[in-house]
Amino acid sequence: MSTFLEGRMKTVTLPPAKTGRKARELPARRRAAACRQAQMGFIGAGGFITAHHLHTAAHSRRMSMRAICDLDQKRLASHQKEFSPGYITADYRQVLDDPAVDIVVIGTKQDLHAKFIIEALDAGKWVFCEKPIAETAAETEAVLAAERRARGRLAVGFNRRFAPAYARVKRLLATQRPPIFINYRLMYPNPQKTSGYYAGRERIVYEGTHILDLVCWLLDAAPTTVYMTGDRYRNNICVLEFPRGSRVSFLCGSMGSYLLWKEYLEVFTAYTAITVSDFVDMRVRGFPGEFDEVFPAHLGEQGRELRAHGFDFYEACKSQEALQTIGDMPFEAVRRPVREFGPRPFRKQTDYRSSFVPDKGWVQSLEHFATCFLKDEMPGNADGRAGARANQIAFRALESLEARQALAFAGRAT
Repeated sequence: MSTFLEGRMKTVTLPPAKTGRKARELPARRRAAACRQAQMGFIGAGGFITAHHLHTAAHSRRMSMRAICDLDQKRLASHQKEFSPGYITADYRQVLDDPAVDIVVIGTKQDLHAKFIIEALDAGKWVFCEKPIAETAAETEAVLAAERRARGRLAVGFNRRFAPAYARVKRLLATQRPPIFINYRLMYPNPQKTSGYYAGRERIVYEGTHILDLVCWLLDAAPTTVYMTGDRYRNNICVLEFPRGSRVSFLCGSMGSYLLWKEYLEVFTAYTAITVSDFVDMRVRGFPGEFDEVFPAHLGEQGRELRAHGFDFYEACKSQEALQTIGDMPFEAVRRPVREFGPRPFRKQTDYRSSFVPDKGWVQSLEHFATCFLKDEMPGNADGRAGARANQIAFRALESLEARQALAFAGRAT
């Protein structure tokens, strides 16, 4: 079995079927849910959706790919060949009008997110949409109104809530009292986003909302004060004040080197500390009986080697991959004391075509949402209110940038 499928099977294996009286006593809908699959309809199937959610649905026991909608006919033909969905279409209304589609996954550019969320919810579908849910305050309120009147559920693609490392951080913080101080770095060169579609769009909205949601989730609260400095579109430092003395500093930008990992989390309480390097290397201090942990990369790739050699191995793999596409950026290969992994290739060939990436919870978030649909349960994904809160913090941060001062945040997602 391939590395890709091994990772999938661990995620989606159903529990053994119950037999006898207990099985007969299970509600009929629950028994049916164990046998059927959620029928998935995709609206927008570009690079990210292809690399993650299409593969998740294609290899899941809980999902079946009913429809893929995109305006790019060449892309549709490729998806038809690779994933064999029920049908392909360039008309999104065909997906929304299809009574067989249970869950709509929205992966278009962000300027269409609000429109498709509202129409899909009004069509009675469960909806999974990538972030952000909207680009303006008015669109955000319209999405919330649609969620309130909808029969289905809305999930926002804040997958970091489902990253194994961050799920453990959440569990550990549940044992601590405020104040909690968090420092988060989201810094990585993105020259492709200096022109074209993203040139006039704020990074704090299209990517920073990921982390704004994450820190609110970790602290179980919304900020009371927001301050941001930097420039409007690319590089910022945010400082958020939370109730009971908790604080967050957030570095969000497009600077740095391809050879340094993109995301880094530090958490401090009175006598404890946690750090997580790129979702892989987790260091835990001050929690009795709790120890450091190294998490496998996405889909369990190189899991044995990572656990044997630690973060040094991960960093060497990532740097080797970056060197293949680094262009004109000056660089030196990453070398660590004593141990040196280069220059041989580390990765095994898999049927998964993405780059070597950490486990940020992409598979788990979509699997969880589909499972909750089948069981008719409330999903634990970020809902529209959480998506609106992240948007509103980002909008307030931009207002703070213009005002050059900290501004109060009232948490207006209602």
